[in-house]
Amino acid sequence: MASRADINAALGAEIQHQPVPRAGPVPKVAAPSKAARRPAPHRFKKPAVRGLRPAARWTYDESPALENGLSFRRWKKQTANSDSKPVDRFGRYNVKLDVPEYNDEIYAKHLTNPEWTKEETDSLFALYRECNGKWPVIIDHYSGSTERTMEDLKSRFYSISATILSINTPITSMTATDYGMYEMLNNFNAKQEASRKKLAEGHLYRRQNEVDEETVLLSELQRIMMNQATLDNEREELRRRLDHPIASNSYQYGTSQALTTFWQQLLAADRMKKNQRLRPTGNPTFDGMAGVASTSASRSSHAGLQDAARRNARESLPSAAAPQSGLSNELSKADLLRFGVVQSHEKLPSGVTFASDKLTKPRIAKSTVQTDKIAAILTHIGVPDLIALPTPPVVEQFESIMSKVHALIDLRKVAEKEEQELRVRSAEAAS
Repeated sequence: MASRADINAALGAEIQHQPVPRAGPVPKVAAPSKAARRPAPHRFKKPAVRGLRPAARWTYDESPALENGLSFRRWKKQTANSDSKPVDRFGRYNVKLDVPEYNDEIYAKHLTNPEWTKEETDSLFALYRECNGKWPVIIDHYSGSTERTMEDLKSRFYSISATILSINTPITSMTATDYGMYEMLNNFNAKQEASRKKLAEGHLYRRQNEVDEETVLLSELQRIMMNQATLDNEREELRRRLDHPIASNSYQYGTSQALTTFWQQLLAADRMKKNQRLRPTGNPTFDGMAGVASTSASRSSHAGLQDAARRNARESLPSAAAPQSGLSNELSKADLLRFGVVQSHEKLPSGVTFASDKLTKPRIAKSTVQTDKIAAILTHIGVPDLIALPTPPVVEQFESIMSKVHALIDLRKVAEKEEQELRVRSAEAAS
């Protein structure tokens, strides 16, 4: 069989030996059909897959048998450690219930009940263990000589469980968890449980109109309670406003004598103040000495002024009888300098003033630029920012320096203004 290369070579040689057709009219070629214009179908070639993993192997293993002897077989994925013992994934759901246990002696001594026989009690506990504590299943599978409800079965089971728990662990030795369990088992109320279920059943089978009526009633009850709360708050606010404040120590001023003493104390304290707000009544019985003094002063105000004027005139005249003091009230300049006494006739501002303010305030000007210029000049001439002892000579010297500094700043302003005007005139002349 010839290969593809041999066939291609033969076709090429045949095409080369064909005669050249003569020039003539070109024959018309029919247009290809629609089926011929379709491209040839392309066959998809699946690429090779790299790194293929082998298919997983599954085994049909048998799970461990349960307590009742039943065993289950499940498909299990085989792994590298498949030789180990099979592990049941559903083993965690195989939960064993902690059912109380008792014997004939304990039953005869602590668990007897005239309404229950031992066979019925044993059947109940066996059924509870078999049904894994599901009470709907227990009541469905329970069969006894007496027809009983689920609440009867629960009451019997819980009472026996609480008794056995108290027998195994005395109440005085129980932990908080054990005592809580004991209280819950011992306080089970069958009638309340039956009433709760009956109420839940009634809610389950309600009609739509009953549900709507209950919704309307609940909304109305909520509105009434909100209005009641608002009304209570308003009443409480009104009570707080109507009730007058009661002084805690008002009992000590219950008599007229105590009130008079209290008034005299307030009046004496007010006389010590600069701005007096209390006025005496003028009655010495109420005002004490203050009232007497104020009354006498008000009566002899004119006479007092005349006596004061006469006394000042008499003291201004030299008296030969008055003894002359041997000490002089005036000090010489040497003594003033020696003792550091300063006689100042300037008017001081009200309040507390310090001598250091005279060294600090002149440094601060109205603008920050001016303050910086003053600080630069003082630094240049060697004046420190903080002067330790602002004595009068130091203050006087500092004031003279500051006057020269302000004069220098004013001269600098005038010089800058003249230089600016000179530059403007020079520019105008050059133009």
